[in-house]
Amino acid sequence: MTEEPLFRETQRMRQPWIWALLVLASVPTLVFSSVVGALVILTVAGLLYSIKLITEVRDDGIYVRFAPIHRSFRRLPFDRIERVERADFGLLTYGGIGIRWTANTVAYMTTRGSGIKIDRKNAKSVVIGSQNPSALLETIDELH
Repeated sequence: MTEEPLFRETQRMRQPWIWALLVLASVPTLVFSSVVGALVILTVAGLLYSIKLITEVRDDGIYVRFAPIHRSFRRLPFDRIERVERADFGLLTYGGIGIRWTANTVAYMTTRGSGIKIDRKNAKSVVIGSQNPSALLETIDELH
């Protein structure tokens, strides 16, 4: 097993609409000079700014980390994967962005768009958002 990933992608939550909502939510805090409100807004802004989705493909599997929520990578070993395919989704497909759970799927996404869907043996499917799903899928296909 090599420690160097064959594919690595880092995505962040930098959509303008998220930051516009945060600024809009801070208006009442400024109007009423609320220190507690300002601290809440700053905490939320700091959390959103620090969030990143890191996807790596290594010799032994696919690794996903949704930092700072996950302290370490979640490993999806190749021997437990049945099928991998490209997936297109909107923000409402899995109920929004972030880590989303449905009855049969766990989804990791920072924006709407494309990614991959991984069907696993005796486990929930995993959807991983990607800005470059073709390269991600190609790297997985070479190893799987």
